[in-house]
Amino acid sequence: MEQHHDLADRLLVGAVDLHCHTGPSIMERKLDHLEQIADAEAAGLHAVLFKDHFYSNTPVMATLGAYRRPGSDLHLLSGVPLNNQLGGLNPDAVQQGLMLGARMVWMPTLCAHNHLRTAFAYNLHGRLGLAPPTALSVIDDAGVLRDEVKEILDLMAAHDAVLCGGHLHVSEFYPLFTEAKERGVTRMVVSHPTYWIEAKLDDLRELAGMGVYLEHCACMLIEGPSRKFEFDALRDYVDAAGLEHTIIGSDLGQTFNPRPVPGFRAAIALCLELGFSPTEIRAMTSHNATRLVGIASADDAHLQDCLHAH
Repeated sequence: MEQHHDLADRLLVGAVDLHCHTGPSIMERKLDHLEQIADAEAAGLHAVLFKDHFYSNTPVMATLGAYRRPGSDLHLLSGVPLNNQLGGLNPDAVQQGLMLGARMVWMPTLCAHNHLRTAFAYNLHGRLGLAPPTALSVIDDAGVLRDEVKEILDLMAAHDAVLCGGHLHVSEFYPLFTEAKERGVTRMVVSHPTYWIEAKLDDLRELAGMGVYLEHCACMLIEGPSRKFEFDALRDYVDAAGLEHTIIGSDLGQTFNPRPVPGFRAAIALCLELGFSPTEIRAMTSHNATRLVGIASADDAHLQDCLHAH
């Protein structure tokens, strides 16, 4: 266990978290952007992608880059969430975000028709003081991809941006990602595919075969109030999609969960407990993510001994 403790710390250096929820946000968060930046720098993370369901924090990240500690090479990434608050499936919001440097576009999350099927999801908007949500889907009643989605995909292809499936149902992904590929989008990911999304192991295999990355979230795997699956479920997910298409993110920042960096570290420790090698963990927590978003990988010199040993 002590060996795992040290190795988890070392693997955290150069790691990439593509799913971090910090404040300011109308959803209460455990820490703000600056606190997360400080935590990430202290642990040696290589990049963090900051996500809010209700606004694009791209201009915020551009500004906060000046507040990194001297010599820091931490990448601050951001995106555009296509919920009601930004006009839903709104090409204008996407174009503006991409022009400002957003790397990811999330299809509807909290306003996705799939997400809003539960009473809890509808009640969330009321608790936050928001207007009743308009349910969003990328396909129309005939099952055809909407024209505005096609326009968004063209913009993303032009900017080489990352398409995230948001909280759509898995059945919506097949027409979405098929059209995305045809229009030149090459970077695609699905977050927590086995929760909200309702993807099965066969779906993970098929999506990975389409070139889609599958991001599994620490908050749903590690010990805590948001845990949704048995600890060893991750092994089945990786076996289904393949190591090269698997990413681990934190999806943390909620008040009732650990802070994102300690939670991400706990996910690394879980991977070690499950028997994943340091090389495999490095792929899932760093290299696959950097390849997805199109940034250089971190220097792995400090890990060469343990990587070669496995």
